[in-house]
This record gives sequence, C-alpha cells and structure tokens, in this order.
Amino acid sequence: MKDVWDGTAKQIVQVFQKIKEQKPLIHMIPNAVSAALCADGLSALGARPLMAVAVEEMAEITQQADVSVVNLGQLTHEKSAAAEQVLRCTAEYRKPVVLDPVGCGASCFRLQTVQRLLELPWQGIVKGNRSELYSIQQNQLTREGIDSIVKRELSLQIPKGRVYYVTGQEDFILRNGREQALLRPCEIREKNRYNIVGSGCLAGAITGACCSTAAGQEQEEALQLGAAAASFAMAFVLEQAERARGYGSAKTALLDGLCLLAECEFEKWLLNEETDEK
Repeated sequence: MKDVWDGTAKQIVQVFQKIKEQKPLIHMIPNAVSAALCADGLSALGARPLMAVAVEEMAEITQQADVSVVNLGQLTHEKSAAAEQVLRCTAEYRKPVVLDPVGCGASCFRLQTVQRLLELPWQGIVKGNRSELYSIQQNQLTREGIDSIVKRELSLQIPKGRVYYVTGQEDFILRNGREQALLRPCEIREKNRYNIVGSGCLAGAITGACCSTAAGQEQEEALQLGAAAASFAMAFVLEQAERARGYGSAKTALLDGLCLLAECEFEKWLLNEETDEK
C-alpha cells in the first residue's frame, strides 16, 4: 500500500537539534574511500564519530555506542566478521543499527555476505538504492556495480523490526507492508554536477546519527523518522553543494550545510518545499 510520510518540518529539525544537544557516539565500520567524509559529516552534525573495524573490539565498541553504522563497501572476510559481530551485539544490547549493503548486486561474495548478515536477529535500517535492495529481496545479482540503473520493483514485505530506506531520484521508505514516499524527490542528486565521492556513504552515517536520538519512541516509528530526516538532510546539503564553483568548494559547502540542519534556515527550506508542493 502506497502512502506519504506525514511528519512535519519541526520533527525533522528537532532530530538534528537533539544530535547537537546529546552528542551521540556513532560507531561506524566505514568504507575506506569515504571514512574521512563520514567522520567530518558526523562531527559537523554535532555527533561523535568512532571508526572501528577490528573484530576483536566490536563487542566493547558496540556496547558504548548509541548506534552503529555498518558500511559494506570494499568488503573483505575480516570486515564481514566485524559486521557480523556488530549486528549480534546490537541485537543483544537492543541498539539500532544501519546496514549499508554497498554494491551487493555486483558479486556473489557481496550478496552472499549480506544475505547471511540479514539472517541475524537485529533491528534497524537497511539503507540502499533500488538495485541493492532488489538484489537482497530476489537474491539475484544485478551487475550494476554500486549504481542503480534499471528501475526495479521492490517487495513491500519487510522483516519485522526493520525499515528499508530506499535512495535514488525519489527516496522512500518500506516498512510493515507499506511504501511511504518522501515528498522531496531529491532531484538534486541527479543533477549534482560534482558527484562528490562518498556522498552515499555519508547518507548512511547521517541516518545512523538520526536514529540515535529516538530513545523512548516506538522502534519502527523511530527508524522511519531517522530515515526521513536523513533523506531531507541530504537533499538540503547537496543543494548547497550544487551552488559551489568547483569540486573542492562543493565538498566544503556540503559539510557546512550539515552544520545548518539544527537551525531555522533548514526548517525554512523544508517549509518552502512543502508550500511549493501544495
């Protein structure tokens, strides 16, 4: 069943205000290509990033962190083992986790690893593009690398306790038999001429930070709000980057935009978008 996410601009801005106030510890198993951008991005939000990859310390780190983000880019057997440990620990400590199955339709090794991790009993968000999530649901390779080229249909049957945050030209959320559109279709991603390396990984890191503020809320509702907040945040900061004069300044503008998410400027942007759509 299709519907529209019915949250408010105020709810979204409050997520980022809480991040600045609470300064959550975000543990991330990163992609080496984008680790620095993700750490900088989390710091710009007001969160405290901790990048850890050694399986020997995963239990201790996961217990300390408010949320964990597992990015499966540049997958190795060692990273797979660390990811499995994190997912087991988040289930034990009842903490949210974001799994980013980067390019899981590109190779059998990636897809088999992701399927094994999805069988574990954790709760949280699977963040990916249509191609990645289609590969997961159908257990098929798409051979599209980390991109989503063909518009494939996704099943609405999502495991209980999980939310699928689907990124692309239009972002949407899949949960509990429902597809919820996010009414800012993020056209900026398609026309972003700078194509900033790691921006997709950054979206996963931001999603984790957004989920860290949800203490006391119903689990799937909290995950849904976290995914929506991350989607709107990325649309906003990529728009800031688009106005820059070159690649370097675009990257700086993106990080500067993350600093504005708890401010009235972002709320006004959200309200203007809503007004335009009515």
